[in-house]
Amino acid sequence: MTYSIVALSPDSKMLGAAVASGSIAVGSRVPWVRVGVGAVATQAYTNPALGPIILELIEKGYDAERALKEALKKDSNPEKRQVAVIDYKGRKAFHCGASIPREHGAYVGKNCVCVGNLIVNPNIPQIMCEAFERKCNEDFTYALLLALITAHRIGGDKRGDRSAAIIVAGETIHGKIYDRIVDLRIDFSLNPVYELVELYRSYRELNV
Repeated sequence: MTYSIVALSPDSKMLGAAVASGSIAVGSRVPWVRVGVGAVATQAYTNPALGPIILELIEKGYDAERALKEALKKDSNPEKRQVAVIDYKGRKAFHCGASIPREHGAYVGKNCVCVGNLIVNPNIPQIMCEAFERKCNEDFTYALLLALITAHRIGGDKRGDRSAAIIVAGETIHGKIYDRIVDLRIDFSLNPVYELVELYRSYRELNV
């Protein structure tokens, strides 16, 4: 009941994830990002543990696909999960379980992976990737938001979008202890995607 993008910046310095959903507080459990490691979106009948498990496996040397497969082995209901992964080397993987909500899709782009379920159009993941890649060389964070905006304009979640979130990780003065460059959420709204965009604009103005 959600659509997401995970991505690596073209210069490989940032990793990000953005998500919107008909559920409340989607940012609390779907997006997981770690600088120099990877980005994960874990959704459908969400198992939030898959995010940190996959990132730990990548940090140990697994590539995105192997990390995803190994993490799903630890899951008692992998057929209910939809997961997207990109690692710090740009390697990508996704999983769409047989029992996830209908009208789902997944798409792998040059610098991103997009997934969605219970969406109005199964082509939404491809459309999201294409929107992201048109702008990712100019502004990585905005490109992630543009992917959400584009999906939302098509119709997004069949139930209507109710929450949205974005996380971007990169090098900071705090090192790996705190790697968040952007970490913003709209936990409940009738228009969460546009509110997230406005929140990001305000955030930039106050943090330049």
